[in-house]
Amino acid sequence: MRFFQSRTALYALLALVTITVFIGQQMVPPMDRDESRFAQASRQMLDSGDYVTVRFQDELRAKKPAGIYWLQATAAGVLDENHIASYRFVNLLALLGSIFLLYHIGRLLYEPTAALVASAAFASSFLVLAEAHLAKTDTVLMLCVLVQQWALMRIYLSRDTSPQSRPLHWLWFWGAMAAGIMVKGPVSVTVGVLTIGSLLLWHRNTGWLKQLRIKRGLLVVAVICLPWAILVSLATDGVFLDIAVSGDFLAKVKSGQESHGAPPFTYALLFGLLMWPASVMLPTAIAQLKAVLEHDAPRFLLAWIIPFWVVIEIIPTKLPHYPLPTLPAVALLMVWCADRAITLSPPLTGWRQKALIAGHYGLLAFGLIVVAASIWAAIMFGGASRHAALGFALAAAVSAGLGMWQGHSWIQTRSWRHLLGLFGAGLMLHFMVFAGVVAHLGRMHVAAAVADRLAQYAARPPAIAAAGYHEPSLVFQLGRDILLVDGREAALFLAEAADGVALVEARQQAVFLDTARRLGLALAEPEQVAGVNISKGEDVVILIYKREIFDGTSSNR
Repeated sequence: MRFFQSRTALYALLALVTITVFIGQQMVPPMDRDESRFAQASRQMLDSGDYVTVRFQDELRAKKPAGIYWLQATAAGVLDENHIASYRFVNLLALLGSIFLLYHIGRLLYEPTAALVASAAFASSFLVLAEAHLAKTDTVLMLCVLVQQWALMRIYLSRDTSPQSRPLHWLWFWGAMAAGIMVKGPVSVTVGVLTIGSLLLWHRNTGWLKQLRIKRGLLVVAVICLPWAILVSLATDGVFLDIAVSGDFLAKVKSGQESHGAPPFTYALLFGLLMWPASVMLPTAIAQLKAVLEHDAPRFLLAWIIPFWVVIEIIPTKLPHYPLPTLPAVALLMVWCADRAITLSPPLTGWRQKALIAGHYGLLAFGLIVVAASIWAAIMFGGASRHAALGFALAAAVSAGLGMWQGHSWIQTRSWRHLLGLFGAGLMLHFMVFAGVVAHLGRMHVAAAVADRLAQYAARPPAIAAAGYHEPSLVFQLGRDILLVDGREAALFLAEAADGVALVEARQQAVFLDTARRLGLALAEPEQVAGVNISKGEDVVILIYKREIFDGTSSNR
């Protein structure tokens, strides 16, 4: 166990996470819809040099502030702007930063081995790793919130110390909050305000808030956020911020946006999966609730988790990543409870002990759900790469078996070593799922299949139009100049662009062929790409049409 008490163990964890996530980011094609929209908008920002307004093709993308696009564009400019992994790299750095900081927060709460366990619990969780593989905002936001809450916790825990001994934690708090605003709007503010409000209700004392230096802090937020807000308002006549607030944020609060509505307690029911395998510790945490309320540090973590969780359960829109800002605190709290249960609390007896053990095994079994879903997905969506997807799913099953064994050993012995073994197996399982199974679900990656087919041509088509299938991944794969049209317009496009290519979704084919006949177009026999539109949950067939060329040299496609 001496190894697990050293910083070398932390560096080993960081290296393992780096390898697994980096490989996964390289393997998985661009996903619909949000990831491809973010990546394409960042690429257009890089190409245009306009770092104020955010656009997807010619459309104003007023969903999120510019911070995430700045980060992704910078990474893509250094790496490769045409590869999706370049835009995901920002999330790998944010994940590593979160693991590193969470370990050091854990060192404030308990001994080094438990701090490593907390970092590993967080780093191996299903939702954390899933979001780290996508070029979206949420992993970066999670790091911003973690820095913000670390600073707030330091202020809260030192509220009775001398003012002369207090470092600049207030500056870290407000700076991280401002960074969170620039990444994803008011989420970081919501987490901070709800945490502070909960602690004030508990203590009935506002004196410690002086350490936050609210006036100076608001000035810091203004200095960081206002320049871009003013510039984008001037550039768009105020349209950008109006759409961002009323069209995106308030719409999600009022109703289930984009068919993502779900009832309250959805996240609570999904917790066993979202944070597997760390969720196996939840029954111990519940059993230690009384002790949590008696100590400052775990009480702070509870104030971080519960109010925000209640908010996301109440609002109609439900997306899997919404709990992400709370997961570092969940990992820290569960390990604090497990540590206390091991070292201080008397063991439970009778029905309480049986309920505790049953809860542990029930949550441990969620790993089997991940494996079953992977096997089902490999069979249903593997397509031509079905055998590779199944191979990775079976490898995931082996990892799940190792995890179940280590989880069982932990339940029986309460040894940190077995818990770390469980988290290591969980990390490997998720690596097999994301870098292996998901990457080889050929029928789900329709845009990648179309791009691969066009890449086989002797020369890239000078112009491309897509009728019916307008998913953002297609735009990222083929470039911002692709025309998104209907079937009639696709035929008119080919009439004007003799060397162009029309990608016609089967539902648009009849209109396309009728218009082509009226125009007298001679069409080559189309190629066909079939798959599943995961955004709509429906089968899709794309027919690749070209003009028939009678020059004796062109091949018919």
